[in-house]
Amino acid sequence: MLIKNKIMMYTFTGLIGLGLSVGGATFALFTSSATNDGNSATAGTVNINVMRDNGDPVPGPMFYPDSLDPLAYHPYDAQDKKPSGESIGGWAPGDTVVRDMFLGNSGSLTARLVGIRAKMRESYTQTTTTNGNTATNTINNGVTSTSNNAAYTEFVDKMNIRITNAETVLFDGKLSELITGDKWKKPMEELLIAGSPSGPLNLKFRAELSKTAGNIVAGKNFIFDFEFTAVQDKHSAGFDVNNQ
Repeated sequence: MLIKNKIMMYTFTGLIGLGLSVGGATFALFTSSATNDGNSATAGTVNINVMRDNGDPVPGPMFYPDSLDPLAYHPYDAQDKKPSGESIGGWAPGDTVVRDMFLGNSGSLTARLVGIRAKMRESYTQTTTTNGNTATNTINNGVTSTSNNAAYTEFVDKMNIRITNAETVLFDGKLSELITGDKWKKPMEELLIAGSPSGPLNLKFRAELSKTAGNIVAGKNFIFDFEFTAVQDKHSAGFDVNNQ
């Protein structure tokens, strides 16, 4: 019996704020969360889940400054707090930062990743608790409109995003190529996400700011949601994510 395709979406939230002038504050992070809509089928389930790598003890961003996520182990802008290999001290043109993320499927069916896209959002909030005391930090988007906005255009054209799993390249190009409205960008190669009890995949996110990025983006925050959508692999040959 043919089982109706069920689409599952899980969203990665990215904040990349730039301060290219001397002394400017700089931020870059990716957080992860997972939601699954209509993920049940007669023969089983697909349940996508995500978690940042590097052993950080609480949920939160993959890319982050120490000030936004002080409990985490790998801030990219700190030189004295268990820094990662890309502790760059804040974004500048030519900088590259790489972080890992676990992508799992606790359902019983294999899923196939069929679409990627990015959308701008208004703000990002990170909540941390230390010794019973809760602190909340919020960063707002520095761009209120993308229409005829030179700083926004410069940023999305000069920030390159590369997403890989081992030798499989899902995307490698300008951030602007992922901003597709309600449509999806098809991955360069579709990725299978095996169901339980298989272990999670380890996706690698590489963000690189071009050396040619201009000062017009200095001191601004640009916040984007990165969305991936997956479909049950069985009986999904010829599936078109943009024609549903």
